[in-house]
Amino acid sequence: MNRLSLLFLVSASTFLASCGAWRKAPIEIALETPPPPRSNEAIVLEALKSQYEALASDSLFYRAKGSAQVDYPGSSQKARLEVRISTEPNMPLVWLDIADPFIGLKLARVQVTVDSAQGYAHIVNKVLDEPISRLADIGLPASTWDLINLLTAQPIALPTTIVGMNLSASSDGTQALWTVVFPVQRGEHLGRLTLVMTQQAPHRLISQELSIEAIQARAGVEYAPSGAWTARFKGAGTEGKLQFEPSQSGWQEASLTFPFTLPSGYARVEL
Repeated sequence: MNRLSLLFLVSASTFLASCGAWRKAPIEIALETPPPPRSNEAIVLEALKSQYEALASDSLFYRAKGSAQVDYPGSSQKARLEVRISTEPNMPLVWLDIADPFIGLKLARVQVTVDSAQGYAHIVNKVLDEPISRLADIGLPASTWDLINLLTAQPIALPTTIVGMNLSASSDGTQALWTVVFPVQRGEHLGRLTLVMTQQAPHRLISQELSIEAIQARAGVEYAPSGAWTARFKGAGTEGKLQFEPSQSGWQEASLTFPFTLPSGYARVEL
């Protein structure tokens, strides 16, 4: 190759390089956009669903025995209380047996099924037999599943979205707590449910309270680590408190019996 040809090749190479003909095509790098940080409400909502949407127990039956005290305006009474619960999906049932605290004489018995509330009291010779929907009319807006969850320290409802949900953090001096407030629908009424629970998982429910302003009703339960609980309710012309201290309680696999027969000849209580 003569000098003239060599000079031509070098010049052409330099020209093409300056024009970018020999440059490598740029490599496009897709940068991942980090997800926006989750709100505290979203974190708490996920924690609640993770713990409480699963069944609390593989067992279908719950039983508790212990001492109770019933307080209502102008009166206070002590009794023995036994609670039996069935959580069979199509046949939920709450059964309460109330007896004299000293000799165990049967005083009253109540059973609440998916559609009715029945009971009788020997001491006043009266019976109750009403549809479950009547509870809301007397200021107790609760379904059978609500009663089951209230009696077994489970939330009666969980928030479905962070919209309308209010979250606050506090401490009782020994442990950090969450207070979650969110709207719930009970029958025709819109209410607010307040859950107070420990921040540390597994979360322990400290208390829950349902309030429905339209019917001026409020019902709630406070739970102690020992398994004791205190229920309070206030409605239109109805107010009271029930304290329960169990001697035994827990879920069981063995089926329970729920003996119940409305006695004849008793006056009927109309709610």
